[in-house]
Amino acid sequence: MDLTSKIVLVTGGGSGIGLELTRQLVALGNTVIICGREAGKLAEAARLTGAQAIPGDVTVAEDQERILSEIKAQHSRLDLLINNAGIFLAYDFKIDPDTLQKIEREIAINATAPLTLTRRALPLLEQSAQPGVLFIGSGIAFVASPGTPVYSGTKALIHHCAQTLRHQLQPHGITVFEAMPPVVDTDMAKVLKSSNFKLMKPEDLVREILDGMRRSQTEMLLGQSRQIKWMSRIAPAFLFRQFAKTEFH
Repeated sequence: MDLTSKIVLVTGGGSGIGLELTRQLVALGNTVIICGREAGKLAEAARLTGAQAIPGDVTVAEDQERILSEIKAQHSRLDLLINNAGIFLAYDFKIDPDTLQKIEREIAINATAPLTLTRRALPLLEQSAQPGVLFIGSGIAFVASPGTPVYSGTKALIHHCAQTLRHQLQPHGITVFEAMPPVVDTDMAKVLKSSNFKLMKPEDLVREILDGMRRSQTEMLLGQSRQIKWMSRIAPAFLFRQFAKTEFH
């Protein structure tokens, strides 16, 4: 995939991996639109990177439609949709008083929103000469993480959906990519107390993702995610026990 002069939408583009994706894609000469729930953070990210900001909550159908309508009005097409927005919640399923709300929120942001937004974006993507969808998944898709009762499940769902959508959308000329990072050195990782994880720098991660897309690598295992997938096949019980030792702040 050529990654210049594209119209790109990055969800959750105001911080973390999304912010770094935005920075590097703008630097390559792309027009990048970022969306997110926090208007102030989004505006600052747009100022820092040169992106266009459209505030909106991707878990809300009306916001999804409004964001895509603005892109259609201004650009007439969408070349690349990057489903990056996500949350990482560590809690005790039985004891936490907010468990029910956390279940719904994490599934909505991590799993439902990327799929519904992708479906709504298809008409715009079909106006592109080289359309693509990128899901930011996680190596944790290959192992259940006891300290985060829902997160790993949402990433496993996205992994399977990315595979099926890749198959279904290929005849329509839409390439579906999935990047599966390890733990990345962002604010999201600050809840981890464990030293078992080697944190990857966001700038290194994004460089590898963009390089993989240029090489048409549709499934990208990055950093320790390669080891996690390998261990999930040869020693799944051992891998699970290691993740069960993970402590959170």
